[in-house]
Amino acid sequence: MKPARFINARGGAMSGRHSQRGDALLEALVGTVLASIVGLGLSYTTAQMMVSQRYVASQSAVLDQMTASLTTSGVSNICAGTNQVNIAVGTSSLTLPAPTCTTAPVTVSVVGGSQSATLAAGVVTSMSLSTPSSNATAINIIGGNGVVAISE
Repeated sequence: MKPARFINARGGAMSGRHSQRGDALLEALVGTVLASIVGLGLSYTTAQMMVSQRYVASQSAVLDQMTASLTTSGVSNICAGTNQVNIAVGTSSLTLPAPTCTTAPVTVSVVGGSQSATLAAGVVTSMSLSTPSSNATAINIIGGNGVVAISE
């Protein structure tokens, strides 16, 4: 098949090859713009993943420190208010409010025997320890609403 012949502005004939010179440049420009849009989308997604990873790491550090303070200080000391729990992540620190604790008297008796004892002060039966809500430092460290809670 013969290439198509076009007439230019001067009235002369042009081959099909010469009339498409600008089309290649336009296609290259469109391809470059599309590649740039894809690159920007990948950059945005990567940035969001990094922010999410930072918050997950901070939340893990806060939970580890809360668990460690419960283990070392003891639940009854923390519930009694004798020990405050302080959390430090990076250069930021946070003092946790007093936990919500529920105690109940416990009676211990030996099966088949006549001995029993009652702990009048009670034993902590449930506890909730959390970071303060609506605290700018907690929101900055943890992200979201700034609340991480351990409860039983």
